[in-house]
Amino acid sequence: MQPPAPPHSPAAGTAPVAWLREASGGLIAGAVAVVYAVSYAALLFPGPLKDLLPVGIGLCLLSAALGAFWLAWRSGLPFAVGGPDGNTTSILAAMAAGVGSATLTGAGRLEHVLLLLATTTLLCALLFLLLGFGRLGAWVRYVPYPVVGGFLASTGWLIATGALRVVTDMPMGMDALPHLLQHLGEPRLLVTLGLAALYFVLLRRGQHPGVLPLVLLASGLLVTGGLWLTGLSHDEARRAGWLFDVGSRVAWSPPWHWLGAGPFDWYWLAGQWLNMLSVAAVAVITVLLGASGLEVMSRRDISLDHELRAHGWLNLLTILTGGYLSLVSVSRSAVLLETGATRRGAGMLAAGVCAVAAAGAALLLGWVPRVVLGAFLLYLGLSILGEWLIQARQRLNLADRTLILVILAITATVGFTVAVFAGILASCLSFALNYSRIGVVQHDLDGTSLHSSVVRPAIHRQQLARHGKDIRVLVLRGMVFFGTSITVLERLRAFLAPAPGVRMLVLDFTHVAGADSSAAMTFVKIAQLAAAGGVRLHLCGLNTGTHDAMASAGVLQGTRVHVTLDHALDAVEESLLLGLGHDPAASPEPLTAWLLRELGDPRHCERVLPLLERLPLAPGQALLKQGEPTNATLYLIETGRVAITLAGQNNGQRLASLMGGNIVGEMALYSSANRSATVTAERDTVAWALTSASLERLQVVAPDTAMQLHSLVMRTLAERVRTANGTIAALQRGT
Repeated sequence: MQPPAPPHSPAAGTAPVAWLREASGGLIAGAVAVVYAVSYAALLFPGPLKDLLPVGIGLCLLSAALGAFWLAWRSGLPFAVGGPDGNTTSILAAMAAGVGSATLTGAGRLEHVLLLLATTTLLCALLFLLLGFGRLGAWVRYVPYPVVGGFLASTGWLIATGALRVVTDMPMGMDALPHLLQHLGEPRLLVTLGLAALYFVLLRRGQHPGVLPLVLLASGLLVTGGLWLTGLSHDEARRAGWLFDVGSRVAWSPPWHWLGAGPFDWYWLAGQWLNMLSVAAVAVITVLLGASGLEVMSRRDISLDHELRAHGWLNLLTILTGGYLSLVSVSRSAVLLETGATRRGAGMLAAGVCAVAAAGAALLLGWVPRVVLGAFLLYLGLSILGEWLIQARQRLNLADRTLILVILAITATVGFTVAVFAGILASCLSFALNYSRIGVVQHDLDGTSLHSSVVRPAIHRQQLARHGKDIRVLVLRGMVFFGTSITVLERLRAFLAPAPGVRMLVLDFTHVAGADSSAAMTFVKIAQLAAAGGVRLHLCGLNTGTHDAMASAGVLQGTRVHVTLDHALDAVEESLLLGLGHDPAASPEPLTAWLLRELGDPRHCERVLPLLERLPLAPGQALLKQGEPTNATLYLIETGRVAITLAGQNNGQRLASLMGGNIVGEMALYSSANRSATVTAERDTVAWALTSASLERLQVVAPDTAMQLHSLVMRTLAERVRTANGTIAALQRGT
């Protein structure tokens, strides 16, 4: 039995009802997209550029139509709707405003604005494709949240101030404030503020997507009626600045028309590269955050890299057809999602609505009051500001809110481009500060709690336990740079001070992803202090990048470098034993003395020795092989050293090494399973074999001696478990 379909599922209800839902959603989304497109066109060409508004409307409506169609076809979200975006348009408006005041050579203002928009769109398209094909879509997750909030709050400020420019032709930047105070009593400004307040009430309460076009239509009729009641004719209202002057038609200017208009001022265009990069950065953040938000809203799993590639091809198409930057819109896409329209045809219908609007825009927009679009833009800008300055107080701490305010203040006083670079700098500082709090030292241990995998004779183990404090081991992690490496130096200063005796320092870089040149200079200082204090420095686990950085700085001169921490610990233990007068390669006790000490009675030794079979091993010769059937034999190591390795474990890295005075193969006495590991001689070795048959005879003729042998095995296993537990406990204590 099939479960009931959810209310907004295409399968819910009959087919005609489902198609009606798709059609209504597409029509509403198209109407909303038209409103946004026209509003952003007014934002893009206010004040001195208002005579270019017909071209701006054509640009924005074409971008809205192409964005809705392309994303409906190619996006992983079939309900996605694209078009002009407020975040990028606010920056582009500030860039376009500079054209009106710039001294340009060659082509006119219109051609230079179109060149600026096309070049910026091309840069964004190439960046989208680069990130998409490079599978770098997840990078936005590494941008600190308050920095993203600062960028978006800044775009809210630009939209809000741009809205006032749509209505009053006020200047850009901080010069707008005295202009605003001077014209505060102007009727157009008062009506705009009143309508914006009305939009806050109605649009926040009305959640249905169809509320927006109805509210704007009603407010437009209300203002038009008010103008008629005051006795202003249509021409008088247009000359007074209440209505737009869009001429007889909306202009469409494809690239092949304006590119031949004359020589361009390429020097001026090159001077806009910082602003273009700012637009590109905000565009990428907008796409990735928007796609991620829609992914959560729709409970779908999409590829951000695919969405970036889709936006790259989309914006290349808009350039070729005469449009400009088109990005996915969360608000317009949510219209389709909330109306239950989830098929690609709904988005394509929305694209058709935008195309039809472009054909009849001149007739309609000639009657649209400027204050209506200005109030709507003001509502959008203040909504964004409110989200990041007021609502964000509930989810951000004081430091994060302060960073948002700083980026916003820089945008308002200096400019958005400087604010972007300030945000990037703040990102780097925030990352460095927060990362340094984690700590680069994962473990700070000494030779009493951390040992190599070499199981040494009892006398050597006693010496290492007594003098283990002379071995210091720091296990490092993460990225090492100056801010974190300096903490390593401060931690080691006391240990590196001159003192009698042999001391060793091991720095393990196995878990270090990389180290920069500033960190390498800190380790140069550590090496210098170690040499002055008589401490022998050992490094291990260096990857290629870290090794090159240390080598370039001169850290490796006079420093022993090992592949693994185990090899480094083996080396420092041997150095310490040599310093204490012991030969680390020699077995301090012959077999008879070792057995006498372990078994406790000469009679036991006399009974066991005749049962042993001598096995000399050359380096590399296998004593046992993993997976072979057990021969139920216990081996006693008298001299030399054998390595225990496990196939598939760290590419055959040794699990342990056993020296004289140890046993191996003891599990075969109690289990018939195949050999669990391979035992190979590392040096010339002498081992003695005790078969299970000999042990069984011993249990019959001398059970007390057999019991002592079993006790030796149990003590050995207990000692190994105790050593392993001590190491685990030390690692769990961390630093």
